[in-house]
Amino acid sequence: MRYALGVFLLLASTTQLWAGAWTLPRGKVWAKLSYLQHNTGEWYTSRQGFRVVFDKQQLPKTLEIKPGQRVRYDFAGQYASKAVFAEAFYGLTDRLDIGVQIPMLNQNFSSETGLDRTDEGLGDIRLFSKFRLVQKPFIFSLKSGVKMPTGKFKNEDGLIPVGAGQWDFDFIAQIGRSFWPLPLYGNLDVGYRIRTINDEIGRDPGDEWSLNAELGYNITQKWLLTGKYEVLRSDPATEFGGISIRSQINRITYLAPSLLYQWNKHTALEAGLRLSLNGRNYPAGRQLVFGVSTDFQTR
Repeated sequence: MRYALGVFLLLASTTQLWAGAWTLPRGKVWAKLSYLQHNTGEWYTSRQGFRVVFDKQQLPKTLEIKPGQRVRYDFAGQYASKAVFAEAFYGLTDRLDIGVQIPMLNQNFSSETGLDRTDEGLGDIRLFSKFRLVQKPFIFSLKSGVKMPTGKFKNEDGLIPVGAGQWDFDFIAQIGRSFWPLPLYGNLDVGYRIRTINDEIGRDPGDEWSLNAELGYNITQKWLLTGKYEVLRSDPATEFGGISIRSQINRITYLAPSLLYQWNKHTALEAGLRLSLNGRNYPAGRQLVFGVSTDFQTR
């Protein structure tokens, strides 16, 4: 009973905790609208090579570049993106949720070459289901998802396509626990994503592993501080009838602190950062994240 009360108090303190391993009560809707902004002149390279730079005396110096190294884009390139994510989950039962995520994306890559590239519009929509298997001594849920190729696929250097042009299937194990009487919770997601072939260009992007670890602490009844550690690792892409392209391995690691304010009983506001720690084939730098979430009972 004491454990159950601790979970209830933590969940009541912020709508954010309906995410993760926790499932919604029957008939409850949890919805969130997020805005993400990213602007950087650096990326985690995928190639081995050399680059000529100039020191303080303007003398040329040759540097070796290794895959995964954080470097400036060639020709003073600059990557900028803005994204809005609308997502919602509904409790079919106390143990089973269904959900949807709809992204709208805008990207731009510019450089001194004058060949600016842009990509914007509806991204790939994802559908989810989540089933809670264990309630005590921790929450354990299995989450599955499917990504549909609803976004337009545009394959250009410097841009992450708003649509990948193929179907994905996600399988995620989620573990969560309240550490009541401490106003603290933890959540861990471990996922595997099966990525199918993009028939338009005959490319298999490679399956992906993901890990997301999260801790949250209620500073007061109104304020929640969270920290996330997010990891994504992909297999090499396969092109041209089965040739493995190791330079097209995607990797990224983020550290993501955020602060949530409980606006009222059902609505919370969020502001945070996503700081890239390492990667490969991904833009570097930090992302600004703002969100608003709410929940309501339908029956």
